[in-house]
Amino acid sequence: MDYVRYNPTDEFHKSIVGAVAENVQFGIRLQIHQKVAPTCVRLVIYGDSNGFYKEYTMYLDHSGDGYDNFVADVKLKKGLYWYYFVMDGVTFERYIGIDDNQRACMYYDSVRPWQLSVYKKQYDTPTWLNGGVMYQIMVDRFCATGDTVANEDKILRHWGEQPFFREEDGVVRNRDFFGGNIKGVTSKLPYLASLNVKTIYLNPIFKAYSNHKYDTEDYEIIDPMFGTLEDFTELIEQADKYGIKVILDGVFNHVGASSKYFNRDRKYGDGGAYNDVNSPYRDWFNIYPDGSYECWWNFQSLPRVNAFNADAQKYFTGKNGIVRQWLKAGASGWRLDVVDEIADEMLDKIVTAAKKEKPDAVIIGEVWEDASNKVDYGVRRHYLDGSQLDSVMNYPLMNAIIAFVRDGNESALSHVVFDLVNNYPGYIRNNLMNILGTHDTIRILTNLAGNRLDNASKEVMAHTKLTDQQYKEGCKLLKIAAVLQYTMFGFPCVYYGDEVAMEGYKDPFCRCCYPWGEENKLMLDFYRRLGELRKLSVFADGHFHQLVAEKGVYAFERVDTDTQTQVIVAVNRGSDGYNLYLGDVYEDALTGRKYNNTCHLQRNGYVILIRPHA
Repeated sequence: MDYVRYNPTDEFHKSIVGAVAENVQFGIRLQIHQKVAPTCVRLVIYGDSNGFYKEYTMYLDHSGDGYDNFVADVKLKKGLYWYYFVMDGVTFERYIGIDDNQRACMYYDSVRPWQLSVYKKQYDTPTWLNGGVMYQIMVDRFCATGDTVANEDKILRHWGEQPFFREEDGVVRNRDFFGGNIKGVTSKLPYLASLNVKTIYLNPIFKAYSNHKYDTEDYEIIDPMFGTLEDFTELIEQADKYGIKVILDGVFNHVGASSKYFNRDRKYGDGGAYNDVNSPYRDWFNIYPDGSYECWWNFQSLPRVNAFNADAQKYFTGKNGIVRQWLKAGASGWRLDVVDEIADEMLDKIVTAAKKEKPDAVIIGEVWEDASNKVDYGVRRHYLDGSQLDSVMNYPLMNAIIAFVRDGNESALSHVVFDLVNNYPGYIRNNLMNILGTHDTIRILTNLAGNRLDNASKEVMAHTKLTDQQYKEGCKLLKIAAVLQYTMFGFPCVYYGDEVAMEGYKDPFCRCCYPWGEENKLMLDFYRRLGELRKLSVFADGHFHQLVAEKGVYAFERVDTDTQTQVIVAVNRGSDGYNLYLGDVYEDALTGRKYNNTCHLQRNGYVILIRPHA
């Protein structure tokens, strides 16, 4: 028997699910079994860092089923808070908090509180962001159109060969290219439209030495091996005809050591911060008397930009700065690389600059943890307080989906979903960038079915491929993962080639060329069907409610009250079949099969059930 009941992801217990807006009143309802019989119940809320502390005496509300309901009405200023309950007149466990299974639990002391986020929305979230599918492209590896000429000492490889993980002398130079370019992306717009892609996310395209382009040399021009400003403009114009927007990778935390800003090896003459103490870029960087300098994660090729430097801030965020320049050129937003290493002072100005230039521009942050309570270098960040990010890359959900699909761990998925629903504002939650893999991770197919090589050398990874049986099993599991990715709150972001079952371990093996003409057509067809489903508004803005998380089974409901659409998504990764109670007639959007009241899920079965309108 549960002596206490409280679930903040249920409107019965918390009238506004998730983060709440500043100065908006909401109710909290705690249920206590009448056998406990406290004389008084208090809600205790304290601030994360602002010294706020307040107790609310809860009033007794309607009771039934052997439980008394205790209610408090709350209204708070913007910030991050924590809360728990205290019972008076109780001899033993008098505190109520959350346990490891995210259920309400009684404590003697050391109570574990719930998180409560309060935001004050400063900018409107772009309405176009979650209407379809996002597609991530590394330009050099997606499609080559025309002749690409290697410049400097770069190496042009044959399309489809495995990328170098080191050269013969053992040095990693990242200088092997395959000829992919912006014209190639433009040529594949019909293909992307067939997947219901509405946003293209391009990895860095600005001038840089490496094939990955995270070592920017000049933010003001397109890398010559990728094309020209005219090519970029043509991409924007043609994409618009398909209703597709383009966002860029904003690498503003660091630059390349060979850049015109730093110029360590005098590639750009005698100027630059490293060589000239009078350089206009000198104070952008922390250069020490012995010639050493602050780098990103100690990579000497990536000197770190001092985010507090006024000149650097102006260059990136001023009226004619980089952020606004490329929005003027047609981009619709920025994905900010390593946003947790961009100081708030700089981040605030990046966001303000983007919104001034284009009010519906999107700002998406690369955050690998829970973005609502992230601490970086001892500082609590406030990405989701309404003044900064529109969305974040949803790495927590990615890891949870993999744990569930690969290992049958529905508890891991349930725990992460609870935190996302409880901690994030609704406008963020429905716009989360849901990924299964990126240029920084193992390919999802390999992650689901391949050998676990986390601590193996790249030499081993280079020679390890999926067996035929692993590939077959991986495709089966990938479909399950994609069903969850496409139907969960937020929007799916497909890393180029995942839709045709590309494989590969971590960088650079996850960055191989798209296999044009050798695609897995069955997987591609499956992704296209999922893309069609994303046209239903229920997946963009529908309410979310978890239904089942047990025995290797995970199921949830999406409801769009405006269109009266109800959808149940269920996946079985358990060892046995599972009977899911529906309570009505539903039709599977993937097979057309109808279910009346009950759906039997075979092991590895999945359904996307839509309730027909009356």
